[in-house]
Amino acid sequence: MLLLALLGGAGLALAQQRSGHDLGLASLLRVGEAMLAGDQRLRKLGWSPAGVARADGLDRERSGSRLDSLSGCSGTGLGYCRFDYRRGQARLAVITVPAATGRGGGPQVLRWVEEASGQRWGLCQSESSGELLPCAPEKPGN
Repeated sequence: MLLLALLGGAGLALAQQRSGHDLGLASLLRVGEAMLAGDQRLRKLGWSPAGVARADGLDRERSGSRLDSLSGCSGTGLGYCRFDYRRGQARLAVITVPAATGRGGGPQVLRWVEEASGQRWGLCQSESSGELLPCAPEKPGN
């Protein structure tokens, strides 16, 4: 009985922690901020670069960045690049776009995704119009 009570309490604590964890992830980055600033903040909060692939010279040129977290860039479209981080078991992917013409600071944050849940924050591309809109919460089963 005591074991069940402890497990139930641990489950509730984990659920509360998970909820708070998600809220914390939502405020990690800001749309339009320089990825260099985002990288510095993530590292201070205990996130480590965890590129899923080794970015090549062309991707580094496309991204305008030398960050270790760079995994790769698309060769077409808006010039999306992906930066990956890990903290414990949590994995975070940050999607960027090139800085606007005349604006320094390297790639700019567009959105970030917690990989286990698929939860996204920032701006996502609409499937119907292709325009960038605030990311909608993922629906169960998607």
